[in-house]
Amino acid sequence: MVKPIFGYWDMRGYGEPIRFLLHYKKIDFEDKRYNVNTGDWLKDKFNLGLDFPNLPYYIEDDLRITQSTTIIQYLARKYGMDGKDERQKVRVSMAVLQLIDLRMALVDVIYNDHYEALKENFIKKIPDMLKQWDKFLGDRKYLAGDNITYVDFMAYDCIDMYRLFQENALDGCPNCKPT
Repeated sequence: MVKPIFGYWDMRGYGEPIRFLLHYKKIDFEDKRYNVNTGDWLKDKFNLGLDFPNLPYYIEDDLRITQSTTIIQYLARKYGMDGKDERQKVRVSMAVLQLIDLRMALVDVIYNDHYEALKENFIKKIPDMLKQWDKFLGDRKYLAGDNITYVDFMAYDCIDMYRLFQENALDGCPNCKPT
C-alpha cells in the first residue's frame, strides 16, 4: 500500500485536526504542505484527480477526498473513532456542527476588515461561548464519553485558537483546559 497523502496549506487551519488524528493513530502519511505565497498549489490543483480540487485533500490508493469534515469523518469511520454507539454518534455530530459555528465566529472577526472595531465586543462574548463547551464536556473524559473521537481533535484545535486569540479565554472553563 502506498503511503497516503494529506495536502493542505502550511498552516493549522482546517487541516490540523486531520493531522492530529493521523498522528494519534500513528498513520505513516505524506504531509504535503503548500506555501500560501507561492503557486505550488495551483501547479498541483488540477493534476491530482480530485473531483472538487481544493485544500485540504486526502489521497489513499485510488480514493481521493476533499473537504476537511469529509476527510476527518472518513478517517474516523475507518479507525473506529466516530462514536461507539448511537448516543455517542449523536454527541459527535452535534459537537462537529457546533464547532463549525464556533470556529466561524472567531474567523469572521479575525479576518474582518473592521477587526479592531469588532474585537472588544467579541472578547466579551467568549466566556459564554466557551462555558457551553465546558458544560457539554462535563465530567466526561472526552466529548462523546470515555472514548476519544475525531471531534475531540476538532474541539482541541478550535478551543486552542480561542486561547491564542485571548490569553484568558479558558478562565472559568476548567474542563476545556488541556491536562
